[in-house]
Amino acid sequence: MSLEPQNLQPASQTDGHYKNLSILAKTALAAVVVAGVIASGVFYTSGTPMFAGDSGDDVSESNQKLRIEAFEAIKYLPVSKVTAAEFSTAVDSMHLTLDEQSKLRQQFALSSTTSPTRAAPADLPSTKSPGDNATTAAAHTDVAPTPVSAAQPLAAPATPAVQPALVWVRLWDSDVEDGDVVRIDSAGYSRTVTLTKHGITFAVPVSASGQIRIVGIRDGDGGGITVGLGSGSAQAILPIMSVGQVLTLNVRTN
Repeated sequence: MSLEPQNLQPASQTDGHYKNLSILAKTALAAVVVAGVIASGVFYTSGTPMFAGDSGDDVSESNQKLRIEAFEAIKYLPVSKVTAAEFSTAVDSMHLTLDEQSKLRQQFALSSTTSPTRAAPADLPSTKSPGDNATTAAAHTDVAPTPVSAAQPLAAPATPAVQPALVWVRLWDSDVEDGDVVRIDSAGYSRTVTLTKHGITFAVPVSASGQIRIVGIRDGDGGGITVGLGSGSAQAILPIMSVGQVLTLNVRTN
């Protein structure tokens, strides 16, 4: 029996073949690793929770100082008053119970229909008899009027109670949207808001003192609570707040 000759390659050629395969495999593995790093970077910067890094607020000390100085320089913030046409929408935006809505509607209905002063009508017909008129005239004759001293001015009429105004307010996160939470207190109304970059607009009552209080409730991912408050075209970036801190903002209706 004859044996067919085998196609044998020199050892050096075989080793070179496997060496080339090893280089190709290492190159492919390196490409996969690089692609993985790039993909991880994309997930990291996109805010995916699985890969996200620390996304808390990072406001510089100089910026924090500027915010404090700007806030202290505000005498009052002009706020937009809710018009009669906007009243129903404003009440719906406040997240009130049905009972609270009813009370608010009654309060502002009373406020709009009550005039500050009332003049006594001058043309009321007399209901007295002639005898009554004679008696009154005699009384006016017998009792001398008390002279009014020029140094003592007449007493001013009593000032009617000032009803609170309903105004529009917008709250938003002025820096990184990281879950900061604040509470707004004004004229007996309170509402807790989770801040977003887009912000939320709703109505609040403002008392005659014209003060709105902002309370820090939660610092999202660190760096302090960053909040902006505005109304209409006016806005204020508040100082960096801590949990439990209270800031008072003076406002005035347009």
